[in-house]
Parts: sequence; structure tokens; C-alpha cells
Amino acid sequence: MNVELHGGKTASEQVILALETGLHFKLSASFREFLQLHDGAKPDTNIFKIGDKDESGVRRFIPASEILSERKYIENIPPNAFPVAEDMCGNYVFVDEGKNGAVFFWDHETAEGTQLASTFHEFLNLLRPFDATTVKLKPGQVKKAWIDPEFLKRLKKQ
Repeated sequence: MNVELHGGKTASEQVILALETGLHFKLSASFREFLQLHDGAKPDTNIFKIGDKDESGVRRFIPASEILSERKYIENIPPNAFPVAEDMCGNYVFVDEGKNGAVFFWDHETAEGTQLASTFHEFLNLLRPFDATTVKLKPGQVKKAWIDPEFLKRLKKQ
């Protein structure tokens, strides 16, 4: 793994079995091992590639106790799939046990999944540290931006 994880707990066997019961299938070994060490962890700022052109980053890994409730927010999720992480923009990373534990990125704007890795362990190795200072924008590249009015008020007070 290329990024550090913080605040994760050990998911008990009871919690993992309850999740499997609720899902009606067994978890892949690589995700089960992750839950036993890092349930609900938050990674350092990171980035991963989605296909050839897009990128995202994991904001948090969803605790085992929240996976079933989070699952209902994902349109068109395959029957043997479940969310494991969220990004900053309302998108999810999910594991599809119907595809041998393959990991996908779910885009909330298209409600489609893009395969990222064959296993959860392989997905973890795709995460790379992100440094905002490496982002270089060309003049005219940003056409439009939106800022929360409440956030702008706070900025102006400083």
C-alpha cells in the first residue's frame, strides 16, 4: 500500500458475519482481511486512475456496519456488489463478488461502474499520494467555477 491509513478499527468476526448475512454472500478474502485491520479507515490524501483520462481519490473507507445502508444510494449496482469507499464528490468504489471480488468506480453522474482492479488488495496498491502543488493549469483551462456562498462569506471575514 502506498498511502497511510488512519483511524481504522478491527472489525469483529460478528460484524463481518452480519454483513455477509445482510448481503447474502461471502466477502472476498482480500476485503475481509482489510476489515480485520482497517475497518472505517481514512487514508492520507490520495489519487487513483479511472481508465485513461479520469482520476479520483478515496476520502474514507466505509465501515462494515454502514455498508448495507450505503448500498442503497448506488443506482444499478450489481446484485453481488457493495460499496467499500467514498470519494469527495459523491462517487463510490465498490467490490463485485459476482466478478470474483473485482473493484469498480461508480460515478454518480452516469450511474455506471468502471473496473479498477481484479482484487481489493490490487486496488489498494493503485492508491498514490496526492500533492496539490503538482497540479498545473494552463491559461484558459478553467472556464467556470462555483463557490459555496456561505464559504465565500467566511473567506471575506478573514
